[in-house]
Amino acid sequence: MLFTTIDFIIFFIVVCTTIIIIKNRKFQHIFLLLVSYFFFYYSSNYLIILLIASTILDFYVGKAIWKTTDIVKKKILLIISLSANLGLLGVFKYADFAILQFNFLGEQFNLANEIPFLNLALPIGISFYTFQTISYTVDIYRGKIQPSKSFKEFALFVAFFPQLVAGPIVRASEFLPQLREKIEVGRGNLKQIIIHNSNLKLGITIMAFGFLKKMFFADNIAPLVNDVFNYPIGYESFTIILGAIGFGMQIYGDFSGYTDIAIGAALILGFKLPANFNKPYFATSPSDFWNRWHISLSTWLRDYLYIPLGGNRTSNVRTYLNLATVMFLGGLWHGASWNFVMWGMLHGAYLAIHKLIMDKFPHLKKK
Repeated sequence: MLFTTIDFIIFFIVVCTTIIIIKNRKFQHIFLLLVSYFFFYYSSNYLIILLIASTILDFYVGKAIWKTTDIVKKKILLIISLSANLGLLGVFKYADFAILQFNFLGEQFNLANEIPFLNLALPIGISFYTFQTISYTVDIYRGKIQPSKSFKEFALFVAFFPQLVAGPIVRASEFLPQLREKIEVGRGNLKQIIIHNSNLKLGITIMAFGFLKKMFFADNIAPLVNDVFNYPIGYESFTIILGAIGFGMQIYGDFSGYTDIAIGAALILGFKLPANFNKPYFATSPSDFWNRWHISLSTWLRDYLYIPLGGNRTSNVRTYLNLATVMFLGGLWHGASWNFVMWGMLHGAYLAIHKLIMDKFPHLKKK
């Protein structure tokens, strides 16, 4: 169910209306969980099993990690969580890409017969909810958060429909406390989600900007961009340059537009999702760009991959290698194709070169 369809508009209006009618906060959460599962099932059908399986696994693994004092058991449990989540992501998103590379190599060296493709359907949001559940178990392992006591709460954190399709990647420490807050309205505390006028106005405004970015700018720029990129031969240099600039505008409008719709929809329902874009094309350096573009992913890669690899606490060469590795994997996370791999490697090179220049000429750093 795409955000820009009439199906989603009707769905969201029904959800908001029902939330207003339901007065008990516990039942509101149950309702939101059920409609989130419906949202996923509407788009991915039986593949909802993967979402539920990942939720069940990490809920109980998280509890087990917290309870045990044996560091070896903690590590084994964490490896189980990582292997299961990354395994699902690998099979459904990258299996056919890997098979294609094996078949190509086999054809070049006459090694073996072709391996048949799996042709698996890609579940919506799998790149996002696997990273969310991974961050949950890792944070418990690190002692940064306690496991959720309620399966319902944890399941809603994983499946919350506004951010399920295109993020932002939400962490348990950001979302779970919002499910437990008492909301003050007038006199006394009411244990319920209230759709406030202020939240409603701001949420609708953010959603409107998202629809404007996606449907007015991105969708109308797309035909020109597609024509230029599909058949660049024959176009003048100026047209190709316009196509390249248009592609930058299109991808920003698409991605940030969807994110704005998600953030606005969540805000209307009483939840705050983290900002994901902050004027990225006004960045002054490659590192500044990644502080502004897909912020939830870049911070996730920093906290759960770059820093564990050693970050910038090691030698300069190792730091540059860490940057290249993280961005290579970040590019691959976006999609199973060499285009994304090359894109990630280029950004890794940009970041490494920028850090090299800053290390050699520290006076260039902003005071």
